[in-house]
Amino acid sequence: MRAIFTIAWKDLKALLTNPLFYVIGGMCTVLWSYTYMRSLLEFAERSRMFAQPGMDSGPNIQNTVIMAHISLTNLLFIFVLPALTMRLLAEEKRMRTYDLLLTSPITATQIAVGKFFAGWGAAVALAGISLLYPLATRLVVSYPMGPLFSAYLGMILVAGAYVAVGLFASALTESIMLSVVLGLIFNILLWFISQGAGEGHFYTPVVEYLSLGQHFVGFIMGAVKLNSTVFLLSLITLFVFLTQRVVESSRWR
Repeated sequence: MRAIFTIAWKDLKALLTNPLFYVIGGMCTVLWSYTYMRSLLEFAERSRMFAQPGMDSGPNIQNTVIMAHISLTNLLFIFVLPALTMRLLAEEKRMRTYDLLLTSPITATQIAVGKFFAGWGAAVALAGISLLYPLATRLVVSYPMGPLFSAYLGMILVAGAYVAVGLFASALTESIMLSVVLGLIFNILLWFISQGAGEGHFYTPVVEYLSLGQHFVGFIMGAVKLNSTVFLLSLITLFVFLTQRVVESSRWR
């Protein structure tokens, strides 16, 4: 456990102090600020329209502003997290420090798990920045906090899956660009795997269960389902295990 913590802390500091993290965080912040403020202004305008006598109840800020913000955050994570995880193994191979890592007195499991936690920590830091927007809104507008925390719990778990997938892609190659592309392809496949399943086929329920989107929607709606939590944790475990096998095989080459 100490070796895992050491690897995770070392790589997390490297990720958080790297200029790439600030570039990604800055770009995400600019986009979040623009879209969130625009959604708030549109919400305020529609609320004034519904405030007129005889009008029905106005729009719900949680459904029209906050959930859209969370959906955008997830969409950005699909693309930006592979750019962070490519540093975990692919860049070590390119910098020729990977061989030193393999010859050190630590196991492949400790390497894979430690680097996963480092990438997951960086993803949680980005999710924390995203969370500041709805929390700031809570200072002036009252809305239930339960669905918000449920959605961000799902966001953190889904981000963990993206990191595990990106880590596996990073272990497959020493090319940084190829690692990013592979991670992006794997993430998109996991998200949209149910789109081509159709209806009425015997395999449709299985394909829908394997889709990240099906599970993430439940968290957004405020439902923390056990099967969704188990699925996401199992998916993380699977790709960390696959990474461990790739690292272990490298020691025998």
